[in-house]
Amino acid sequence: MENSFEHLIDYIEKHTSFRCQNYKVRPLRRRIKVRMRALEIESYNTYWRYLQNHPSELKKLQDILTINLSYFFRNTETFDFLSTEIFPEFRRMKGSLTFWSAGCARGEEPYSLAILAAEHGIKNRVRIYGTDIDDNALNSAKEGIYSSVSFHYTPEEIKKRYFVNANNGYAIRHDLIGDVKFIKLDLFEKPIFERCQLVVCRNVLIYLDRPGQSAILKTFYDHMTNGAYLVIGKVELLIGLPEVKLFHLVNRAEHIYRKSDLQAEVVS
Repeated sequence: MENSFEHLIDYIEKHTSFRCQNYKVRPLRRRIKVRMRALEIESYNTYWRYLQNHPSELKKLQDILTINLSYFFRNTETFDFLSTEIFPEFRRMKGSLTFWSAGCARGEEPYSLAILAAEHGIKNRVRIYGTDIDDNALNSAKEGIYSSVSFHYTPEEIKKRYFVNANNGYAIRHDLIGDVKFIKLDLFEKPIFERCQLVVCRNVLIYLDRPGQSAILKTFYDHMTNGAYLVIGKVELLIGLPEVKLFHLVNRAEHIYRKSDLQAEVVS
């Protein structure tokens, strides 16, 4: 990695909450190049100097780096498995439950979990936390208003039941907004909320280097109750990581794991 790129990522890390050093170099370069092309800048050194002279550019760059794109019930098969196989187990449990959507972007994922909880009659027993490092995304999530694009995977009856028309879009039902608490949190930091029965972190690990993946998986493990479930992205794997021994595979196709304190049979 040339010195000019090293200087650039050092500057980004010092002035944003984005930890470049833990991310794979190729996707990191690719996203930085998006902003460089927009500004018709060819060298990393020139872009580094541009950032120093234009602080507002840091926010635009962070928006590119954090990829705040999501949908309600994205990867339908994953949510179908959660609904048919895992949420009935949650329903049988006594006491409160805690779910964590890590890297929640604009909130579609944690709200999808809130809807599942309502569908299974456990809404009043569930605390849901959505965390991200992007302030704008979190503020948007707290508002709970979405365009039609966010509903690409949402069954129409769910949309009608849990959303109302608002501002040329759709607002999530007010009582469900209260079921989700959004917190700014770097995944390399220890969460401040209670341990979880379900952690969903999709399409984040794929962008991290192996030490970064290991660190986050260990954080998840430490913050999960015995037998808790972990859901990662459909293109993400734990193979080859030392932390793989901390989890048992529950569903290979949907990349769902369970904390290894409690034995879990592979079901598919």
